[in-house]
Amino acid sequence: MYKKMMLGAAVAFALISGWAIADDVPAGLGDKMKPMFGGAPDSLKSTPVAGVFEAKFGGEIIYVSGDGRYVFAGELIDAQTKTNLTEVAMSAERKEIMKTVDASSTIEFKAKGDEKHVLYAFTDVDCPFCVKLHREVPALNEKGVTVRYLAYPRAGVGSPAYKKMVNIWCADNKQEAMTKVKNGETIDTKDCKNPVADDFALGQKLGVNGTPALVTADGMMIPGFRPADQLVKMLDAEGKIKAN
Repeated sequence: MYKKMMLGAAVAFALISGWAIADDVPAGLGDKMKPMFGGAPDSLKSTPVAGVFEAKFGGEIIYVSGDGRYVFAGELIDAQTKTNLTEVAMSAERKEIMKTVDASSTIEFKAKGDEKHVLYAFTDVDCPFCVKLHREVPALNEKGVTVRYLAYPRAGVGSPAYKKMVNIWCADNKQEAMTKVKNGETIDTKDCKNPVADDFALGQKLGVNGTPALVTADGMMIPGFRPADQLVKMLDAEGKIKAN
């Protein structure tokens, strides 16, 4: 039940342009948080809960009482509407970040015919579920979904997966190289100016903590593997909400 609620909330964020403000943010609240967190939050906002405020540190959201004494981590959910308000806030932030992504730096598998959706996929070529997702890409393309790959070597910059992905991004035919490596084949070692380290940093900023991690242009994050049919349903549902 909780997972269903979370899924519904992930596609419902477009219905909400902002939270009803219960209280103005108390003056000096950010300064009161410095001793515990080593600095003030990047932003402080009111929530619908009186006396509780949203504090954002990078890609992480926590909640704090108005006097700065009580802090708690987790997801704030509106039980009446079954909306995950934490996801609402994070999706809005992701949407702005995704606007900065240069599509030409991704490895794109273009939709066949009319493009209905664009899906960004943070991938690690050594991740078995990323390999599984790649096998769904042709079906996604047939259903009008363009997939744009971003690199996310889970072991970090300089790791074996990082080096493999540099080879892919430096290949003459990047799409073919991606498919070969995910099929367990070895490709030529190459080096060039590439976005792999920058993609990894972007993923961390967005809160990616595993692969595959899928992000829509509107900021919805879909963690983990999903078959093509399920992904298309989620994207269609997000599109319908956005249209309304």
